[in-house]
Amino acid sequence: MKLLQDGIIAMLSAVGLATLLWLVVSAFLRFRREMLCQVVALVPARGAAGGLEHAVRTLEQLRRDHGGFGSIVIVDCGLNEVGRQVAQLLARDERDVALCAREELGDFLR
Repeated sequence: MKLLQDGIIAMLSAVGLATLLWLVVSAFLRFRREMLCQVVALVPARGAAGGLEHAVRTLEQLRRDHGGFGSIVIVDCGLNEVGRQVAQLLARDERDVALCAREELGDFLR
């Protein structure tokens, strides 16, 4: 019985130590990612912008969870009035989401 208890304690100790090590390494890597060069996610939008909000929210979740890019740019590739309103609302509500026309993209990225 004592051998079983010692085995369980050793297993739990090993799992706890591995968890602490994982937390330290992931915190270090997360800090390192913020120091990488600025990467921008481009989202082309057309028509009524179907799926635009889902795409932007998914990219925001990826940015929060994994990092890797800084801002999200919605590129107007022929939005109609409804689609433009959706894109403007997303750009207004979120801090790192911007809306630009296709012609302005070169100037926007400089």
